[in-house]
Amino acid sequence: MIVPGQEGPHMSPFNFRTASRRGDEAGFTLTELMVVLVIFGIMTAVALPGLNKFLRSVDLNGQVQQTATMARVVRQRAITENNNYVFYWDDTVQGFGWYDDDNNNGVKDVTEKRKDPVAYPAWITVANSGTNPFASPITTFFPNGSASQSGTCIFTNSDGYSRSLSVVRPTGMVTVQ
Repeated sequence: MIVPGQEGPHMSPFNFRTASRRGDEAGFTLTELMVVLVIFGIMTAVALPGLNKFLRSVDLNGQVQQTATMARVVRQRAITENNNYVFYWDDTVQGFGWYDDDNNNGVKDVTEKRKDPVAYPAWITVANSGTNPFASPITTFFPNGSASQSGTCIFTNSDGYSRSLSVVRPTGMVTVQ
């Protein structure tokens, strides 16, 4: 038997104290685990609405950036292929699309390359800007890089967060703000 203060050659005071406590007291009690789970649940419930709002704003940013990239690629193709490309808004689908206007007649012909519009999620609305609206839903990018019109459209999600996409006529520059 080991008496406190008279440890053997192989046992330090630290080992003696921890060894004497190990029996039934090791680990966490069920009550302690339940308290931790309740606190974790409350913290999750408080953080979840903010997380959902953040994820919707990230998705809105992604949709606007994807649309801007599409417009930039359309402009670049007009320059590279030396013919008009048309970037347009389709009211029936509620999305943007494009087509290669090979014969420069302003009409989407069956033989011309195109990407049909894809609808945005229902919680995203797209509207013409009140201060700098597009005059037409069709913007033509010319071989010199310019566009047929300037304008801004506003993308808004269900939380009221919005981003704008603008086209500058003389240069064809597409910006997101």
